[in-house]
Amino acid sequence: MHALKVRINDEAPVIAGADDLSVLSAAISCVGKLGNSSQSGREGEPADLFITVGGLTARAPEVPDEHFKWVSQRPLKIGDVISVEVLETHDVDAPISGEEAEKRMYDEREYFEHCKKTYFSLREKYEADV
Repeated sequence: MHALKVRINDEAPVIAGADDLSVLSAAISCVGKLGNSSQSGREGEPADLFITVGGLTARAPEVPDEHFKWVSQRPLKIGDVISVEVLETHDVDAPISGEEAEKRMYDEREYFEHCKKTYFSLREKYEADV
């Protein structure tokens, strides 16, 4: 199976993966005032820096899918070194958490109505001769 080996600084790596995944991600996020010219709504507060490693299963229709987390919004600081290696392995770590994914039903008519409503609400803004 595909897996991600994520290491933070010199710590032991986390190997994220599962046989029934359809999504696997490692995301590093920096949120807030990140530069001198940034206009953040959180004036005076330091930026939030964190990493998340997670995935989403794609199971048979009768089995509920789950969102898994191997690393959940772990705080980072300036100077931290993150490495991510893409692996093909069956030797993975168990996730630290999992929660059932909400089942999304595709309703073509509902989607059409949503698109039509959005079109009419934005029509004057984008069509000059209306």
